[in-house]
Amino acid sequence: MWVNQTPSVVDGDLPQLFQAADVASQAGQRAYVGMTRWRLVMLSAAATVSVASWRVGSGDIDVLAGVAALLFVAALMLEVVLWRSRPDKAWYDGRAVAESAKSVAWKFAVGGNPFPVDADSEAMRAKLIRRLKFIREQYPELELEPISAPAISNWMIEQREQDLDSRKSVYLNERVRGQRSWYEKKARYNRRRRSQWRVASLALEFAGFLASALGVVMDMQVVVAPAIAAIAGGVVAWLETKQHDNLYRAYSAAVSDLTNIEASLQIVRDEDRWVLEVDDAEEAISREHVGWRASRSR
Repeated sequence: MWVNQTPSVVDGDLPQLFQAADVASQAGQRAYVGMTRWRLVMLSAAATVSVASWRVGSGDIDVLAGVAALLFVAALMLEVVLWRSRPDKAWYDGRAVAESAKSVAWKFAVGGNPFPVDADSEAMRAKLIRRLKFIREQYPELELEPISAPAISNWMIEQREQDLDSRKSVYLNERVRGQRSWYEKKARYNRRRRSQWRVASLALEFAGFLASALGVVMDMQVVVAPAIAAIAGGVVAWLETKQHDNLYRAYSAAVSDLTNIEASLQIVRDEDRWVLEVDDAEEAISREHVGWRASRSR
């Protein structure tokens, strides 16, 4: 059983660009998912209350119809806010910047291509700064959080000065195995959520069938089937937002890739091979993110 014997690498050990983009991405994700959830809830609630009528006074005012109208207006306002603020764009762009900055930071810290440890130290630092600047320039519209942190942390510089065995140990434990563990956890989570929401969707569709069938043979004053259909549509839309099935497959594939990468990295014995293997490892890690972003952008 693997036991991590190296110090844990935290976000504060990574460049300021990563930290700022990571916070911006998380804020965008919370805003987008939260507003999307409430919009779907309001639309489903509006459809539900619309199936009945509750008139007051002389019977000219239908309270439930008024509630449904307010729910539709609230959902419309949330849609306008989503359209104007585009928190999903901040989520995706922030994650792209954060993951790219994290990847080049690790390459620099452990001596992966294009930052070999036998090259001039000052030249490698200048190259890293140029790489980080280039990453930032690809997303000029992204509003980064004002986080105070160095572009190149002390940990990155100190780690780069260690021998190959030390750098290999840290990279395997903190980057490769840590990333694989994260993918494993997320794959299990998304598989579980996929199953739960599929059961909910099937249950709603069966309930809609029963309501429609009863409407054929019985004189029902309240038409329930359209409301059930609206709620089922909300569940489908939520599944499209969360993409549990796609994420489960992508994370499972990433776990397999990182397992093979770990085996390749363990047998490296010289710097020339190390710089190439680290580059391959980071390419494999980035493939999952590129696929995730492409599916989200669609």
